[in-house]
Amino acid sequence: MAKRGYGTGQLYEKSGAYYGRWRTSSGRRLNRKIGRVRTPGETDGLTRLQAEREFRRIQEAEEFSPRPEPGAHVPSIEELASSLRKRLELRGTRKSYREACEYMQRVHIAPHLGGRKVSDVSTADVEALGRTLLKNGLAPKSVRNVLGFLHGVFEHGIERGFLRENPVRRAEKPRRGRAASNPDLQFLDSSELEDVIGAIPDEVVIRKPAPTRRGRRGPAPPPSPDVLGPVLRVLIRTAAMTGLRQSELIGLRWRDVDWAAQRIRVRNTFVRGEHSSEGKSELSTRRSVPMADELAGELDRFSKRSEYRGDGDLVFAHPQTGAPLDRSMVSKRFKAACRDARVREVKFHDLRHTFATRLAATGVPLRTIQEFLGHADSKTTQIYAHYAPSEREVQMVNDAFAPEAGLQSGVQIEEN
Repeated sequence: MAKRGYGTGQLYEKSGAYYGRWRTSSGRRLNRKIGRVRTPGETDGLTRLQAEREFRRIQEAEEFSPRPEPGAHVPSIEELASSLRKRLELRGTRKSYREACEYMQRVHIAPHLGGRKVSDVSTADVEALGRTLLKNGLAPKSVRNVLGFLHGVFEHGIERGFLRENPVRRAEKPRRGRAASNPDLQFLDSSELEDVIGAIPDEVVIRKPAPTRRGRRGPAPPPSPDVLGPVLRVLIRTAAMTGLRQSELIGLRWRDVDWAAQRIRVRNTFVRGEHSSEGKSELSTRRSVPMADELAGELDRFSKRSEYRGDGDLVFAHPQTGAPLDRSMVSKRFKAACRDARVREVKFHDLRHTFATRLAATGVPLRTIQEFLGHADSKTTQIYAHYAPSEREVQMVNDAFAPEAGLQSGVQIEEN
């Protein structure tokens, strides 16, 4: 590596990190943290060459980044975050992401850094925010999301000329890791699925009379129709027999139900009040799933009862308004049905596992399951491999341990 030229500063190591010290053209002496030193044999930090490159980049940014005019207003974190969200709206960023940013700003950032000037926030302040969020019970992945949004806020400040360095760039962040959860897939078997669907009223709910002050029950109120019951029953069965995501089911329209081919074509999702064809991948939103005869028959009967059966109408529309169902309400009603049916309480998303494990158990190739589920990466579908039949593998083990196939014990000595 070429020797650093005179006047270009000094790169040094301290406490497991690289630091750069130099004098700017205006005569200011600056000292910046460059990043962690890479552990030998690992990929957790910077090599010396990478640290040199980053050091030069920081020096150039310090020299050429625009500086705010003397006496100019320096915005707070709150103001700059709101400015960034307006820019995201102007760019046409998905509404669901903008709402997530608004939530992170209001709930996690504003209470701790909202009133601070952007020029007064250091890397240490960002790391302190991360530790506080973890202490408050926020998951590491969620903390990384918050810091990611904060990173965008400071980058926006650099573009606007309020800052010359992003304090989040070199801040330590929680490591990515799997959340402590049940390692086994959760799903419903055939009888459990029928019990859950049967626990949801189809037409009328009879309410018990409320007790009076003296402990006696008053007159029973008139029966009230459960308007969502019929919709939820078909929705749950469709989820379990197609593997569609909840957002895909809520955004499904009748024109996407191909009766002739007996397939459901996934073309739209509904997330946080917004219809969008932008899913997790192109495969996710441009695929079709076959309908079993049982499901096709039930959807056909359901369409004849629905008030909203036009091509552009939602399949699982609210019976009274035609609007999309509320995702939170659907999840709560599903879990309540699990409790009422006295089966293990699983998440609505686990109906997707119900579909995939059932296919894998009957010998459907994993590649086909991947296409039905809309997984962009085949590794995601590998979680269902252990549910596939393995007669050949069992036979291989049986053959290996058969008496006539065993190795002779002891050591054979060759005679001269």
